[in-house]
Amino acid sequence: MRGIFVFIFFCFFLVLICGAAYSKDSDDIAIDLDFEIEEVEKKPYSINFDFEAKETIKIFDKDALLFKQKYPDKNNEDTFLQTDFDLTIEGQSQINIIKMYGRFNGTIYYNEDENQESEEKIEEAYVTIQPSFSLSIDVGKKVHKWGKGYAFNPSAFFSRPKNIDDPDATLEGYYSFSMDYIKSMTGILKTVAITPVIMPINRDFNNEFGLKDGLVWGGKIYFFAFNTDIDIMFQTGDIVDNRIGFDFSNNLTPSFEIHGDAALVEDYKKFIIDDSGNTSEKDYTAINFLLGLRYLSGLDTTYIFEYYRNGQGYSSKEYENYLTLIEKGYNQYTNTSDTTDIFKSKTYSTYYNQQTAMRDYLYLKISQKEPFDLLYFTPAITVIYNINDYSASITPQITYTPITNLTLDMKAGLLFGESKTEYGEKINNARVLLSIKYYF
Repeated sequence: MRGIFVFIFFCFFLVLICGAAYSKDSDDIAIDLDFEIEEVEKKPYSINFDFEAKETIKIFDKDALLFKQKYPDKNNEDTFLQTDFDLTIEGQSQINIIKMYGRFNGTIYYNEDENQESEEKIEEAYVTIQPSFSLSIDVGKKVHKWGKGYAFNPSAFFSRPKNIDDPDATLEGYYSFSMDYIKSMTGILKTVAITPVIMPINRDFNNEFGLKDGLVWGGKIYFFAFNTDIDIMFQTGDIVDNRIGFDFSNNLTPSFEIHGDAALVEDYKKFIIDDSGNTSEKDYTAINFLLGLRYLSGLDTTYIFEYYRNGQGYSSKEYENYLTLIEKGYNQYTNTSDTTDIFKSKTYSTYYNQQTAMRDYLYLKISQKEPFDLLYFTPAITVIYNINDYSASITPQITYTPITNLTLDMKAGLLFGESKTEYGEKINNARVLLSIKYYF
């Protein structure tokens, strides 16, 4: 909580200092019809606020195995309600070659399981030193936006995974040291950029990579040639698997873009549990990749389509064995109160219950800007299809922006699938999200 007040005090202190330094005496103003219009001086600071109120309604699927795993004693529960109040403060300041940027998020939420809870975090806070146009140095907590995928980014080695239900949502960064060196030239190769990254790991920060102290480091080389953006990247260190990545993006026409993203993960260790609770490990080199396109039609309809291959994911049989273990564990618990098997399944839920646990997915989003001349109104629909077990998620959405700084949003997620499939066994079979967002 103390970090909130430090950040707010810093922002307002910065505003006062910069305002005093750049204020001008109003008595110096004179009326003169023969004068030159001076260039408007850009403010050396800015601060923005983003407030969002959300109501989430989940309709439970009480027959789903993941519901039975999480709530074995709540068969009478039909719905889950949560109210969120979310405030994001974003500020930046630049003095000569030094730029400071910060984005803080605070959330208060209420639901029947946890009652009222709050969460505060600094999503980004870093300093940029730019001694020349071609060189910049960043130190602090930053989101490194690697990869060209919209919903999936297998080569985003130094960032958190996107939420495929909301790929445009801002992410929390990691503490790191990075540089960008950019070189422009003539010829087929127009631009080259080099970005090294060093990330320290310990128990206090960046501990998602592990609790052991150490360094993770890597880099990215960017090329622009033949009207194509190309990146080659890598990541290594004592506490991570070695990774090599590649991505590209090309605008074939002003309205049609294709992109790809790939990563090779050496010595990946996959933990597997069978339907009897026996565990095993499989070591192999995993290959993850996606191919996608974005198309804007003459009717202002936007299509985003991606195929994602998750080489670290589970096969249909491996995932079905996990669900069978949950089923056995739930029956064991209801008949004998023995929690052995259901507890074993929970131990591995971190691997099996993630948002892309299996191997092959299709993603499609279609959005239409202002249909039937309805101003500031954008309907959309998103489909995520699991090719391996034929289950799917379908999310229609309506976004309305009646005034510049206000956005109203409603989306409803519907899940479809047979028994012992990924989307067929999710905790809920439907979800409705209502959101009001105001920027100031």
